[in-house]
Amino acid sequence: MTQTQSVAVIGTGNMGRGLARILAAAGHDVFLGSREPVRARQLATELGAGRVQGMGNVEAASRASLLFLAYHSNDTLLEELAPVTEGKVVVDISTYHEEPPSDFNPLTQVPSFESPQERTARRLPRAHVLGAFQVTWAQLFDAPLLDGCKTPVFVLGDHVGAKAELLALIRTLPFEPVDAGGLRQARTVAAMYFLVTRLAHQYGFREHGHDWRTSVRALNTLLPPALGLAP
Repeated sequence: MTQTQSVAVIGTGNMGRGLARILAAAGHDVFLGSREPVRARQLATELGAGRVQGMGNVEAASRASLLFLAYHSNDTLLEELAPVTEGKVVVDISTYHEEPPSDFNPLTQVPSFESPQERTARRLPRAHVLGAFQVTWAQLFDAPLLDGCKTPVFVLGDHVGAKAELLALIRTLPFEPVDAGGLRQARTVAAMYFLVTRLAHQYGFREHGHDWRTSVRALNTLLPPALGLAP
């Protein structure tokens, strides 16, 4: 069984809050980082049953050996984090926040443009950058079981030891970790995310009585074969 870990969550949006809460519930000590430390401290009080502490981003990153970047990265913040992330596991959970070109076909193409995870790895060359939770809907942190089963979390990265550490950590949570290959595979994850969100928009999932669970089920079906994983 994985020991209690000290984990930093950088970001206080829906994903950051969900991660902090579920990590604390699993018994881990969480340092919640924000560019507004007062906001992080207030949120920590709401979330953590004593296991979540709020502070600034750099302080949070300096106090943990494993970090989740729960925000759309920007160069300024990555530059601030670089000195305190050397040798640490840094998990970028973000997806593309811009649409690809209109002629991009996610069924037949892997994006040629850099994924957020690859970008973070380039900006933090002394850290061990991984990808995970990119296609985890924030609502799943409140209700992790879907159709009575754990939802898979696809873990991507090139550093074997760092990946093993993250897989072990996710096993302490109500999710099913899946080793989905190297960091470049984050582009494939993005392609499937584009496909599902486009379908949701095109066919009006909500208008036809579906909600976010429809998209989760679609991704759980499409991603494993796209990543070359056995069914």
